[in-house]
Amino acid sequence: MRATPLLLAFVFTSVQAFAQDQPSINNSIARAAKTAAEEQESTTHSRTTHGRTLLWSGLALGVAGAATAVLGTTVYRVEDNSTGNAPPNAYQTCVAQKNDPVYASNQCDALKAKNVKLLTTGAVLGGVGAALMIGSAHTSAEISPGVVRFVQRIRF
Repeated sequence: MRATPLLLAFVFTSVQAFAQDQPSINNSIARAAKTAAEEQESTTHSRTTHGRTLLWSGLALGVAGAATAVLGTTVYRVEDNSTGNAPPNAYQTCVAQKNDPVYASNQCDALKAKNVKLLTTGAVLGGVGAALMIGSAHTSAEISPGVVRFVQRIRF
């Protein structure tokens, strides 16, 4: 008589124990592979997005730096110095001579010096932009005689 309740208790508790997912090596491997694939997919996606962000940011900085350097040497020249081999006060002397009718038609703008601050700022911005472009994912710089080439590799 005592065997029947004991048998029923054993059957009911063992059914619940057997109903649970049994730990096995195959299940562990499958679960670990699934987790690793999800992590790799999210890492690859974030790395690709980060690389694209660096590429476009670098391109924008490079263009802005080149534009700043060009503006510093053309449009925004400074009057407090002279360009090239001209004496330091050549521009001021040219402007002062315009009061004399003989020199009234002087074109003094060619004697203005380049804006060194804008030029160096543009060069630095261009360098940072180039570094960001090279630092982005799948981008490299190839330097040959007379050529600097940026290569962006896109994988499908």
